[in-house]
Order: sequence, then C-alpha cells, then structure tokens
Amino acid sequence: MAKHRKKPDHFKTAIDELRRLAREPYESSKELVQLRKRITSERGRAHRRILERVAKEAHADLRPIFDEARRRNAAKHRYVTRTLNRVRAHAARCAKTQTKHFHRIRADYVRDFSALEQRTPQLKFHQPIATFSNAKRGECNYIIGGCSPNAGSHDASAAFGPDPVGIWMFSFLNNDSGDCDDTTPATTLHDLTYQIGAPATSFAVNSIRVDLIANGVATSHLGDGGFLAEANPDYIHSFIDMDVWIAQQVNGEWQQWPLLHDRLFGGKGDYARQIRLVLSGQTYPAAIVVRKPDVGGGDLLCHLQLVCSTDTIGTDGRSSFDFRAEHGIFVGGVALRGDFV
Repeated sequence: MAKHRKKPDHFKTAIDELRRLAREPYESSKELVQLRKRITSERGRAHRRILERVAKEAHADLRPIFDEARRRNAAKHRYVTRTLNRVRAHAARCAKTQTKHFHRIRADYVRDFSALEQRTPQLKFHQPIATFSNAKRGECNYIIGGCSPNAGSHDASAAFGPDPVGIWMFSFLNNDSGDCDDTTPATTLHDLTYQIGAPATSFAVNSIRVDLIANGVATSHLGDGGFLAEANPDYIHSFIDMDVWIAQQVNGEWQQWPLLHDRLFGGKGDYARQIRLVLSGQTYPAAIVVRKPDVGGGDLLCHLQLVCSTDTIGTDGRSSFDFRAEHGIFVGGVALRGDFV
C-alpha cells in the first residue's frame, strides 16, 4: 500500500534521488531476497522429510501428535493473547492520559519556538512540498508441520494528517506469528520533502533541529524458537529510525549530503510500553555550507524519513507499534541552525 502527494515536476528527479539514498540502508537486493526465500523453502522441505522418514521407519502416525500439538498451541495462543491484551490496554490507557500533556507540549513548542526563530540564525523548512508513505505487512515464510496450522495475522498502515503548523504521521504495525516458524519483518515508511530558495547570504550550518513530537504504544512477546533454539533477549527486533538528507542545486547540478541518522527507539525482549518522543528542543551537530546565488547556489531540498520496523520472533510471537490517530507523530518542520557568512 503506497500513498503519494503531488509534487512539483521541477523537483521530481532530485526528490527521487533523495528517497533512493535514504531508503538504501533499509532495502535488500532482489538477489538476496530470492536467496533467503530459497534457503527458507529448502529448510522447510528438509524438516518435513525428516519427520516423514522418522514416522515411516517407526511405523508411527504423526497426525495424533500434530493434533495434540495444535491443541496445546491453541491454548497457549489464547493465554498469550489475553495477557498481551491486558498489558497493552494498560499501556494504551497511560498513553491516553498523557494526551492532554502531549498536546500542551506541542502548544508550548508552537509558542516558544516561533519566538526563538526570530532570534536564532537559521534556515527553516515549514511545510513539505512532497510526502510519501508505505506500509508492508509481515508474512509467514514457512511452518514446519502440523494439521491445519495457524499462519498468524499481520496488519500494517501508514497515513498522514494535516496540521496548520506541520503534519501528522500515523503508523500502525501489528503482528501475530501464530504457528509460523519464520516471519518477515513488517515496516512502515513515511517521508517528507521540504523546499526553500537559496539564501541571499551563504549560511554555515553547525546543527540541525527536527521539530518532532510522538506519542504511541509498543508491545512485544518473544515466541518459541523450537527445540534447539531460544530467542535472544538482547536482539533488537523492533526499531524507529529517523534520517535527514539535504540537497542543493549548485551551478545547475544537485548535490546531496546526509545530515543525521538517529535510532529513536530500539526494542529488545518482551515489553508493553508507551513511546514518547520530544525532539523539538534537541539539536544534532552538522557541518555544511549552504551557498548563496552569487556562488552558484540554487534551490534547497530537505528530506526527512521515518521508518518503523518490527520483526516477530518464533512461533506465537507478537509485536506491534501503534501511532494511529488517537496518538500520532507530529512534525513541525526542520531547522538548519548556524551563521550567515
């Protein structure tokens, strides 16, 4: 599922290149994807052959064994669901009680930073000229065996919402691996591209500020890794990453630079918690010079990308991010701070 917002054709090539650069670390080559599918398929067939051979040589009927395992898995699935629903509901209530505080923080930001902008030398990107969102559900790669196995359930959505002083991003991922032994990660991607003209005087950037405030809920339950494996509690299976790129047209050619990469959240093990992010008062170091027209400087593009990703581990594993409408991620723009030179 993908959503596009109309963008000026004049910047299409430059925006497409910024998107390619920002997404590159999160995309695998087609060859590696096919290799993973092939290995997964071969592993599944090998497991089934082993089970069938053992059953044949032992003159055993595997159906009663699978039926008993299915009943046990169904009971475990119900218990895990009840427990996670309870702790998720508690985290959601905590997030809901913070809603007024969340919006008060945002109102304070609008009031305080509008005054600060008048005093601090900066180039500010306010409203994006182009947006993009994409949601990719997790998928079951294979199930070792069983009769009528549960392939799990997966849901994902990524949307935008308007705001007079910025834009809202709503991300949702919910994964239940069921009896699936291997599940692909689920991901949402939002990106915003801003544009301003070249400054009248060249500008030396020494830091960058992203006006971002987020309020949501994250949950995770590590599943069963099998007889000889156990899920690693130190493995980061879920994350929220933010990347910002800048591009300026210099003597008619676009030049791109990465400005920042920040992991805003990294999920390990089991949890059910509220996620609160407030970056409006935080700055990141940077060192670039934005050119004025007299030295070849042209239009300036700023590209912000936010990726939410979660990987469900083992059978009966669960993972979710919920930044839907009653919560959400607000971005009020990007500011390049520094001095005119």
